[in-house]
Amino acid sequence: MDQHPIPRQITTFEFKLIGFLTIKQFIYLVVFVPLGILTYMAFPIPIINILLAVCVGGIGVALAFFPINDRPLDIWIRNLYHRLTSPTQYQYHKQNHPLYFLKDLVFVSDPHRVLTHIESQQKLTKYLANTAPAVQSPNKQGINQLLHQPSSVLFPSKQSEKSAVQTQNTAGQSQNPQTQTIIAAPVLSSVKTPFFTGVVKNHKMIPLSGILIYVKDQKGAVIRLLKTNPHGVFATFSALSVNEYNFEIKDPNNSYFFDTMKIKVEANNQKPFEFYSKELL
Repeated sequence: MDQHPIPRQITTFEFKLIGFLTIKQFIYLVVFVPLGILTYMAFPIPIINILLAVCVGGIGVALAFFPINDRPLDIWIRNLYHRLTSPTQYQYHKQNHPLYFLKDLVFVSDPHRVLTHIESQQKLTKYLANTAPAVQSPNKQGINQLLHQPSSVLFPSKQSEKSAVQTQNTAGQSQNPQTQTIIAAPVLSSVKTPFFTGVVKNHKMIPLSGILIYVKDQKGAVIRLLKTNPHGVFATFSALSVNEYNFEIKDPNNSYFFDTMKIKVEANNQKPFEFYSKELL
């Protein structure tokens, strides 16, 4: 069977430009052999000058003609230098500054869900108040009272005992002598409704948290000082008189800027106020 030569790696092939020497080998010999001769002539001591000259000249010969594992000696020396000078341990610093394109991102839920939740809670409270039974049995009333106010049932006061005895005498209920008190059913408390609400957003429609809202009257006196929550929503439960008020919005970090607006506050403000920043970038 005919034999064929194996293709050589041509990417690392170096052309022999000067005889059988490549340009790199020729440079090594031209540099280190004259250095060895100068070393021999510089030291007058006979044995030491010969040894130093041989060592200097041998470095050039080794770099030019003695590869290790098919790699020239200069590559080994270069890799050794990089290995000794490069770091071997890497530490993670938590105090690094965030990336510039992640600074203005705020992932929050829709602020309208908060207002929808408040309206649903109000409707549920009103429905339960209208559908609650007017009269309950004494046993059920005692259970409800025990669940809501256990201290008043286990340790009744003297006034409650007197009122219970008077109620019992008036109703004329003496069928069960063991039952001496009649407890009224608990009254459902209504949820407090905010007087007005609002939301603050930037030009990208992202809610802003920690924004201060100054509500001022016609004379410039601050009547209310509000602050937005993580959803960008602010609210007040204290009622104001029907009048026009100046809403001055400020960002403590001076990242967003707003115009001062004059808004008329009604007795019933169903729609929330919406404010947007005026930056363009």
